[in-house]
Amino acid sequence: MAHLGGMRDRSNLLLYEKKLYKAFAIMAMPIFLSNLLKSLHDLVDTYFIGQMANSTAAQAAISIAWPFINILLCFSAGLSVGGVAIISRHLGMGDKQKAREYSALLLMLSIGIGLVINVIMYVGSPLVLKLMGAMDDMEVYELALTYLRVRSFEMIFLFVFAAFQTTRQACGDTVSPVLLSVVSVVVNVFLTWLFVAQMNLGVFGAALGTLIGNAVITPYCVYMLFSKRNQIAIDKSHFKIDMSEVRTMVKVGIPSALSQALSSLGFLILQALILDYGKHIAAAFSLGNKVSNLLLMPIFSLGSVLAAFVGQNIGAKNKERAIGAYNTSRNLGLAVSIVGCLIIFPFRREILSLLTNDPVTLDAAMEYIFWVLLTQPLMAMFQNYIGLFNGSGNTKLSFIMATVRLWVIRLPLILCFKLLTDLGSAGIWYAMVISNFLIMIVGWILKGKVNYEKKL
Repeated sequence: MAHLGGMRDRSNLLLYEKKLYKAFAIMAMPIFLSNLLKSLHDLVDTYFIGQMANSTAAQAAISIAWPFINILLCFSAGLSVGGVAIISRHLGMGDKQKAREYSALLLMLSIGIGLVINVIMYVGSPLVLKLMGAMDDMEVYELALTYLRVRSFEMIFLFVFAAFQTTRQACGDTVSPVLLSVVSVVVNVFLTWLFVAQMNLGVFGAALGTLIGNAVITPYCVYMLFSKRNQIAIDKSHFKIDMSEVRTMVKVGIPSALSQALSSLGFLILQALILDYGKHIAAAFSLGNKVSNLLLMPIFSLGSVLAAFVGQNIGAKNKERAIGAYNTSRNLGLAVSIVGCLIIFPFRREILSLLTNDPVTLDAAMEYIFWVLLTQPLMAMFQNYIGLFNGSGNTKLSFIMATVRLWVIRLPLILCFKLLTDLGSAGIWYAMVISNFLIMIVGWILKGKVNYEKKL
């Protein structure tokens, strides 16, 4: 793996490659393959857990645990968004020294915040699960608590990897993080099989396998950040606290972190509302999301590449190329999501049947996945708006869009359907469809407010 740092020509794709579709394909494909592998790993987890005697309770436990994990990971997402926007902007300007300083700052913040999140997640899990109503089913509560506390110890590893991935993507290197992700996922899948299927460790085994899988690649991430093969290699002279740089990182990253936090908090509330309908519906929601994530992976990949494209070209004062990158990413995202839905739709029952042996859960998941697939092209548009806003440093627009979708539209609609109609769990699916449609109007309006000359 010695070649991981030698990706010096990747910035040429961001700044000079005339064929934008070719540039996006080259850069997005490694990220897509990595994300696809991670999604398949989630399905493997679900498959092994689905064969357990208490599979419904275990799946429901993991489902309600994820929103809390996502709330805490929002800080990593905020740092990543801020890091890509700032580092790519300075690289586009040709200022590698500043890019190195921000890379070192990103690593320091990631380590410090990761440790704090570890403690918060371990100590706070019982209270959060209680507030979500998980104690109404003590089996689900105990399994969810075990899962969260084991996963809490991987936070620092996840944060350090995110810092490494952010730095490399800002440079145009989407391959190095992917190769490390492949190693992590392969280790994770093997250990999940060993711990869950062979050693019968259940939810604890699934969480432990994920923890170890994320931990094994961390030393190499740190080594690569310091390696001279890295075009913005850091050294000990870069480890200094410059408050102006901290303020810039915070200013750009905080809106994204808040957006992620509010979204995750909203989904935590959503999970609590879903749990009111019983653990079968909660498990169905989890299964449907795992399948839909297979379609979202290429969309997320395009959004990540788009942010780097926009950031470097704004730094190079090439506004037209930044706009062209958005149009290219949007067109690719729509095409991929539509084709993916057409492929998965006829086989959705067969796919879901691999993930659960409970007929009630399967029927509920079939209803949910229908509406999820129907709105996948809208999610492609949503993620491309977010990539444009983040890459241009207009992270407040990302905050507005994500917050409006969940807090202004989706959750109020769910409550209205729950309190004023007899739709039952179907009201949740309808609210999600409506919110995904209406937020496209909001995104179109916000796109007109993007400032391509915005100073960071």
